[in-house]
Amino acid sequence: MKIAVVGAHGTGKTTVCREIAKKLKYNYIPDIVAEAFRLKFTINEETPPESQFWILSKQIELERNTPSPWIMEKSLWDNVVYGSFSIKDKEVLSVIQKIVDANAKYDLVFYLPIEFPIPDDGLRSLNADFQKFVDGKLLEYLKSHAIKYHTLTGDNDKRVNSAVKIIRKLKSS
Repeated sequence: MKIAVVGAHGTGKTTVCREIAKKLKYNYIPDIVAEAFRLKFTINEETPPESQFWILSKQIELERNTPSPWIMEKSLWDNVVYGSFSIKDKEVLSVIQKIVDANAKYDLVFYLPIEFPIPDDGLRSLNADFQKFVDGKLLEYLKSHAIKYHTLTGDNDKRVNSAVKIIRKLKSS
């Protein structure tokens, strides 16, 4: 089983993914953006095409090489969503979209809405307007591509328990 957990930055994806992976003994694929930041790629509101392509290629590599079952923090779709904010060249965005369309294959998708303030971890943008833009674009993307997803709300325990229940139900059917 291949699971993507999506939502804007600062919505609790890391905690939720790690806890689900631990409870179900699934492999965990972390957010590659942290590595991009560590390697001095520009991220957040100013992400240039070269950063976006590096992030996309690393995500594809991790998805292909991580044994199933796994849970991934974010998805390939994030590259289109975040790119729509910072990349103005429509041809570049079109190439990213084609790569994502050819490679994004998930058995289950969980969406985490904005429910608490963005934590200051020195990595994520603290711009709440940018976070809301990403959240809106992500929902628009999921709906326009008819991608089925489950919304997880509440504190982390509630989110994790809801997700585990959905996963177990899907596995047993």
